[in-house]
Amino acid sequence: MRRKEFIKNAAITTFFPFVLNALSACNRLGVRGQNRIIVLIQLVGGNDGLNTLIPIDQYKNLSLARPNLIIPENKILQLNGFSNVGLHPSLEAIKDLFDNKLAGFIQGVGYENPNYSHFRSSDIWLTGSDSSKVLYTGWMARYLETIFKNYPSGYPNESNTDPPAIKIGDTGTYLFQGKSMDMSIVIDPATPFNVSDVSLEEGDLNTLAGQEVRSIREILLQTNKYSAVIKNALSTTIQHSKLYPKEGENTLADQLKVVAKLIKGGLKTSVYLVELKGFDTHDGQADTKDPSKGWHADLLKKLSQGVNCFWDDINKIGRENDVLGMTFSEFGRRIMANGGNGTDHGSSQPILFFGNQINSSIVGSNPIIPDKISAEDNLSLQYDYRSVFGSVLKQWGGASPSSVNEVFGEHFQDIKIIV
Repeated sequence: MRRKEFIKNAAITTFFPFVLNALSACNRLGVRGQNRIIVLIQLVGGNDGLNTLIPIDQYKNLSLARPNLIIPENKILQLNGFSNVGLHPSLEAIKDLFDNKLAGFIQGVGYENPNYSHFRSSDIWLTGSDSSKVLYTGWMARYLETIFKNYPSGYPNESNTDPPAIKIGDTGTYLFQGKSMDMSIVIDPATPFNVSDVSLEEGDLNTLAGQEVRSIREILLQTNKYSAVIKNALSTTIQHSKLYPKEGENTLADQLKVVAKLIKGGLKTSVYLVELKGFDTHDGQADTKDPSKGWHADLLKKLSQGVNCFWDDINKIGRENDVLGMTFSEFGRRIMANGGNGTDHGSSQPILFFGNQINSSIVGSNPIIPDKISAEDNLSLQYDYRSVFGSVLKQWGGASPSSVNEVFGEHFQDIKIIV
């Protein structure tokens, strides 16, 4: 990070702070002192779940609803132990993980009274609110704040040197926004990660404006400390998986490669967020001659390839028992194809999990596709997204039920995610 980038990012700390509350909570996320890691993959734009996890037992009606998009039945990837559901042919590596009990899915995840705005629905998923309530802090940040009171005072320290959350990309996220500070460091792989000196005492600090300047400098100084730790981890030598494509060909793989290097570098950060953009497939979602190819297929291939390379890295560095990965998107797509050879904003979606200790199954049932369908018809809600995130916090992160209830404002059902 160059100084001008530091200052620019610090200036927006009132809304999307660049700096992290270096919560030691994350340094202790896990069970019995284990340093467990959660890697969240945001599929930006609204993923078409019906062409991702395909309900084979609904194939006839699905073909009527989207004849130009439906994957040919003979190209659907069969999953071990499941004859009624399969995967898009671009998800071959995900199928292999599933068949080897390293991946699982939860069907029909969303929330009641869904909002179909990209911005609003993204905010809902990231803040942990329902559709009628606006929150300005992230659900992960609120969880961390239940453990580390009065942050940021006293952080980092000798026992808690590393940032608990890292966002890979060029912008911040509501997910890590705390009450007073952001809880994540943002790393842009395309930008040199440099550390700049910050002076707390320079200039007249006795005025009201001077006090604000000092406050910003304290934030920058804290960020510098975390940045130095991150830079050290990034300098670690790692023999990455040979499965990675060339840099720039798959942005998700590039981001996950950075995450793997930070983990190998000994960073105790426990929450990472990466993203794959481009899922707003209103037009030209699939090739007109072969629906198994095209825009959506290319995105799913990047997802499958990125997860596969990353998991190979995690195994090579011996952290396969410490890492849990999962996907989410702001919403799914409609059942019926639109007139532009695409799909419009929908409701619920399937969520993918991967890891050594996940429930390698399909939780929930296939969506029902009615005989007669309109452009407004949507998929039924089976599981509130807060049930999914809350179950992850409890089963993987070791959070108490009461702290999770506090995070989300009420109790949501538990879903078996970890075996």
